[in-house]
Amino acid sequence: MAGELTVTGLVNNFDINSVLQQIQAIKSQQILLLQQKQQTVSDKKSALSDIQNILKNIQNTVNNITDPTIAYAKSVNLSNPNVATVSITDPTQVQTGVYSLTVNQLAQNDVYATSNAVSDKNAPLGLSSGTLKITIKGVDYNVVYDNTYSLQSLADQINNVARTYNGDFRASVVNVGTASNPQYKLVISGTKTGQENTLTISDTGNLISTLGLDHIKTAQDAQISYEGLTINSSTNTFTNIPGLSLTVNQTGNTTITVNKDSKPITDTLNSIINGYNNLVNTLNKETGKDGRLSGEYSLNIIKSGLYRQLEPLLTNGLINYDRTNGNISLDTSKLRDMIENNPNDLQNILTQVKTNVYDYLKTYTQPSGIIDSSLKSYDKQINSIQNMIDQISKRIQTEIQILRNQFIYMQSLQAQYNDISARIQATFGLQINK
Repeated sequence: MAGELTVTGLVNNFDINSVLQQIQAIKSQQILLLQQKQQTVSDKKSALSDIQNILKNIQNTVNNITDPTIAYAKSVNLSNPNVATVSITDPTQVQTGVYSLTVNQLAQNDVYATSNAVSDKNAPLGLSSGTLKITIKGVDYNVVYDNTYSLQSLADQINNVARTYNGDFRASVVNVGTASNPQYKLVISGTKTGQENTLTISDTGNLISTLGLDHIKTAQDAQISYEGLTINSSTNTFTNIPGLSLTVNQTGNTTITVNKDSKPITDTLNSIINGYNNLVNTLNKETGKDGRLSGEYSLNIIKSGLYRQLEPLLTNGLINYDRTNGNISLDTSKLRDMIENNPNDLQNILTQVKTNVYDYLKTYTQPSGIIDSSLKSYDKQINSIQNMIDQISKRIQTEIQILRNQFIYMQSLQAQYNDISARIQATFGLQINK
């Protein structure tokens, strides 16, 4: 309208948040580049850490290669497994062969029981006061009773004495009748087997004369004939046969067959071989074109160095090399042959391999070693890049905040302009219309 005075809005309909987001996105391009670089370094560290873990696993496995339970492993079998169970405790002490075993008797504990039964185990027996003396291994245990004692309280008192003074015996009340017509007897048993754990029971009162006392089972040692030798044990387990632990279950005859066992050493060598192959395949993948350590071909010196440490196995035909993929494999037939015919030579080879591999890998597995130093270097790079990201992010946030403050100031000016415009229009517009 002619003569109308207006002040146009400076920031009306202006999406400042969208603009600030775009400005922040542009300024953050440098952060994105740094984050990509940081991720690359982090991937390198992760890949190198994986390689170090493979080496540590190989080192741990090879460290056990000369363990007697592995290198001299043997298996044992019984012709009649019902007679006994047997295990090898030291394979270096037991020789291969077939051994005869006869179980003559099993170990048992001493057991006494009262001759006369009572129908109420909790009723007082009307005994005169006295002391029941239980003797074992020359030690006397005194159980004092009086006319108030029942069969059950006698058992409880015997157990209390055994518990208090660590006696190897116990008491119980057993119903030898039926539920409707109970007949209770007192049973006193040794808690350990063997002839040395025989119980002797005497009485200063009338307990034994009233109830009677039968020696229903006599303590005895277990006894076997092993290769014609008679051997006793206070328990049913025999540990005095070199290299063997034997537990007898019943009387009778059996044979023990001990053979060399190639499984433990085969499994151990296969673990080392699998570890080496895993290292080769991992290095090929990670240092290849698309690997996390692409171009780091100097790492391949690890696999060539480790291969040289395994040479005693190679030169003796125990492992084969596959030129197509660089992997190795175990010659199990050659290994079995050496276990059977040249065990000492095999042990020397394994000892040499253990020394070679373990010492060589220390350079890469120990703290402050080659790989550890590289991992720490990657950490420094990651932290350095993170510091740069934090600084740039802080600077961008500051710049965005300045722009936001400036916009707020512009909005304030716009409000003032709008107020002035409204008043001018109100004043001069009315005059013009007149």
